[in-house]
Amino acid sequence: MLAIKFIISIILLLLIASFAVKNMGAVELNYYDLKLQLNLVELPLMIVLVASLILGFLIAWFIGIYDQFKLKSTIRQQKRSISHMEDEIECLKNTPQIPVKAESSSDS
Repeated sequence: MLAIKFIISIILLLLIASFAVKNMGAVELNYYDLKLQLNLVELPLMIVLVASLILGFLIAWFIGIYDQFKLKSTIRQQKRSISHMEDEIECLKNTPQIPVKAESSSDS
């Protein structure tokens, strides 16, 4: 499975690289700085594509880490709950049972 992921990653990297090489033209980016003034910067399209790809990867990675922490927390809670329930079952198994008198029905 690791080899398949590696091959797919290489293929995607090659596709992105070939797309970037074909689109080397400059792109104008407008952005606001901390003083809320509009600025203009001219960058190669390849830089814009790689930066957006890396930003998307990082956002997805952080979301994945957050989801993993949430799942681990849920698993820990469920394990504690199971442990308490197992303890309760053992306690109930060890308690003496009170015999129940059978009711006799008399047809008088």
